[in-house]
Amino acid sequence: MFQRKAKTPVAKKTTPSKVQAPMTQKSAPEYDVVIVGSGAAGGTTAQVLVEAGLKVAMLEAGPIRKSFVDFAYHDPFPYEDPHHGFKSESPADEMRKKYVFGPNAYAPNANPDEPYTSPKETPYEWMRSRNVGGRTMFWGRYANRFNENDFKMRSRDGAGNDWPITYKDLAPYYDKAEIFMGVCGAKENHPDFPDADNFLPPVALKCPDYLLKKAAEKIGIRAMRVRRAMLTKPYRPDPALTKLFDKEIPTCHYCAGCDDGCETWSYYNSAFRQVMPLLEKYPKTFTLIPNAMAHKVNINEKGQASGVSYFDKTTGAEKEIKARVVVLGCGTLETTRLLLLSNIANSSGMIGKNFIEHLDVGAQGYLPDLSFADREAGDGIGGSHIIFPWFGYFRPDEKRDFLRGFQIEPSVRQRMKPDKNPKTTPGFGAEFKKEIRRWQGTRVSLACHGEMLPSPNKFVEIDNSTKDKWGIPVLKINYKWDDNDLNMFKYVKKTYEEIFAAAKAVDVRLPKAPDPAGHSIHEMGTVHMGSDNKTSVLNQYNQSWDVKNLFVMDAAAFASGTHKNPTLTIMALSWRASEYMIEELKKKNL
Repeated sequence: MFQRKAKTPVAKKTTPSKVQAPMTQKSAPEYDVVIVGSGAAGGTTAQVLVEAGLKVAMLEAGPIRKSFVDFAYHDPFPYEDPHHGFKSESPADEMRKKYVFGPNAYAPNANPDEPYTSPKETPYEWMRSRNVGGRTMFWGRYANRFNENDFKMRSRDGAGNDWPITYKDLAPYYDKAEIFMGVCGAKENHPDFPDADNFLPPVALKCPDYLLKKAAEKIGIRAMRVRRAMLTKPYRPDPALTKLFDKEIPTCHYCAGCDDGCETWSYYNSAFRQVMPLLEKYPKTFTLIPNAMAHKVNINEKGQASGVSYFDKTTGAEKEIKARVVVLGCGTLETTRLLLLSNIANSSGMIGKNFIEHLDVGAQGYLPDLSFADREAGDGIGGSHIIFPWFGYFRPDEKRDFLRGFQIEPSVRQRMKPDKNPKTTPGFGAEFKKEIRRWQGTRVSLACHGEMLPSPNKFVEIDNSTKDKWGIPVLKINYKWDDNDLNMFKYVKKTYEEIFAAAKAVDVRLPKAPDPAGHSIHEMGTVHMGSDNKTSVLNQYNQSWDVKNLFVMDAAAFASGTHKNPTLTIMALSWRASEYMIEELKKKNL
């Protein structure tokens, strides 16, 4: 499709059967595109570009994880465990430490090789992953579209930023991302979550879902079936959209252990749905370079990006890779750090600002109505099979002391360990066992994602006083809750109290404060797109205003965050920008 110079060398590739030792790049050939990052943004961009005929290289700071080797899969039953379930770390915890680090509630261990800083009075919990697939190897798989209002909220309430695009601009790419992943769900005509024609069959509700749904309806909150990138039937994406798959992918078997490894890969992650198939199908035009720590986007004499400099983490050697176009999809904060270190694309002065994430709030209680109930087999697709979208649409006259809204994600699990700690449960013998069983499967958790607004107190910058293992200055994260955040928290807490009361929950534990900053793992906005190059970093196609052959595909490009999980929108934006890039390359504008 694209004409190339005959002298351009072609790198040899491994196939999935040989990915244990992928080829490390030793020279600096000319690629059409180099992508930094292998998560949802990098994987989607690579898939679209390579299938269009471009020659693409991908840098990833972590290794490839091999199926049935580098995943814990299922924890043993307690009676099979020599520690009988009382060891502090499960096999899954031990495996996870190799590929993900924080400190964060999900990944409590820091990585001394890759520190970051934040003010003592406002600590931030930054969770990072180092494996091919990025954080899609661990994500919650929620796939909710932004709605029409979400793209133009500044025009409605005067806060934050409008997007330079509309829902109609992105809707065809939401379609493509949903069809590619396979998203279960149902049309429900809810104003917060736009419907689609692409859903796989919805997953059946679990017993506690019915109780929570009924309780929420009593207080005027409408529940919906979850929309998640989980296969509820054998599935092959439409061959008109992608040629990566020759046969159907098996359906989910409902063990709910997704982020510890799926034997059938029945949920979307970029490693096994995009990167690995690309290696197999396009060995001459797709190169993966793992364990590559990018530290600079290089600029030529014309002011355009010429490639990326990186450290080979296995040898410590510094290397460079050259390309006609550079794409960043490292995750919001890593992308921001790379741009700040490179000192490029920042004529607006906005890189690192407009930093937003989600306000997370957690609570729990126990539902006695579930005691000793005959329950469903398996644990479903993880968490609950319902979600409570933002219900403010149904309360137009309600006076609230905060802007925007939130969604609530319930969770009730069928775990192999008791829901209440046996050490604190009274009784002995048969009565003790009965009391343990009474509470099994009755614990319900409520968690929300609330929309946060940009603030001068929320930004990131380079901290030259601290360096990582490779001598690269680290990121300093400044994130202080404002009044809007705290007022929303109070409203969320009150809503939780009402839901638990309507569900007749006992032993209810409500929070005294929001979850720590960073808990959502949904960083966004620090390299945001806009309509004006004086107030934004990117145009409507994720393209740098200043450096025309530089694109940012991850959530750093978001103008606002809404309260919805960002991955589906990351993929839709990446798909749209990739198609635009292809046309610009054809026109020789890049």
